[in-house]
Amino acid sequence: MTPKIAEGAKLYIWGTGNNCERISRMFARLVKADIYEYIDGFIDNDFDKQGTEFHGKRVYNISAIDPCSSVVLIAVDSHKANLDILKQLMRIGMRELNSVFPVDWAFNLLMKFAYSMSMQFKDKHKDKRCFVIANGSSLSVNDLNMLKNEITFAVNKIFLIFDKTDWRPTYYICQEDLLFESIQDEICREIHCDKFFSLPAVLELDEFKLTNSDYFYFQLDSSHRWRLDSKPGFSEDIALIRSGESVIYTCIQFAAYMGFSEIYLLGADNTMTPVVKLNGEIIRHNYDWLHFDSNYRPTDIYMPQIDVINAAYGTAREYADSHGIKIYNATRGGKLEAFERVNFDNLFEVEKCE
Repeated sequence: MTPKIAEGAKLYIWGTGNNCERISRMFARLVKADIYEYIDGFIDNDFDKQGTEFHGKRVYNISAIDPCSSVVLIAVDSHKANLDILKQLMRIGMRELNSVFPVDWAFNLLMKFAYSMSMQFKDKHKDKRCFVIANGSSLSVNDLNMLKNEITFAVNKIFLIFDKTDWRPTYYICQEDLLFESIQDEICREIHCDKFFSLPAVLELDEFKLTNSDYFYFQLDSSHRWRLDSKPGFSEDIALIRSGESVIYTCIQFAAYMGFSEIYLLGADNTMTPVVKLNGEIIRHNYDWLHFDSNYRPTDIYMPQIDVINAAYGTAREYADSHGIKIYNATRGGKLEAFERVNFDNLFEVEKCE
């Protein structure tokens, strides 16, 4: 973060409250590091805390540190308090972004890490084809068996079909926080490929169970929600994904980043119910079957914003057309008409009998 650390400066965190604990949790879950192992102590204006220990490190008064050989990370989650602390440190000769880092230092650092880690996937599958597997009722075991030698993205509760097929995904994505919390055990047990999770799905959990190293994370940008046209953008950096209110839209952005020139959607029925429109109207459809498995249960809290989902698919089509990417809908039936439909069976060469 700063050359002063390399020169031997001591590292302190200002603040011993809940936000410090949250920052620690962020580092433990997202980069598998215990930040308390790397710091020399804490600073706090609370006289009752000074001289005590917090996570095994001493809590100091600001007067006890050497401003010439110290770096301070502010962990107090209050804009006013953050400014007050920054002023105190500047009065003793320390400077922002050199020896003092404001409260957003943790998020900025972790996003830099996310960006650097995601770069390994840039154009990894240049000019190849892939399949994005949605969880609609049209998804079948026979179709998945045809994809054993293909590069595939799968989402959410796809593991419910694993006992019926030898097919397994190449990449797995889950971005809904409550869903991730409810299926952590299954993800640990069943998903053995590179996995991608959204930051909100990971950070607020009371317990985080993943311990291996084959998972990555991304930030969801939901700024479309305050745009009047509510039209999602399309990300060219998978560390910061543009939310389209659908994990399938996220998969499409991942696939484009990885360089695929052909993206086929399968099981993308687009028949969620109930859904809510931008004007607040709730729409209910009379569908007997919404997912590929009768045991599939959504979280029943978040209601899909169908106007935004359809707008996102329109954005994906526009992006693909302008970047030489073909997106096809190979779903059998369903209601998704944003992309050109193709016959799934025609995508595979069949050996002719002599």
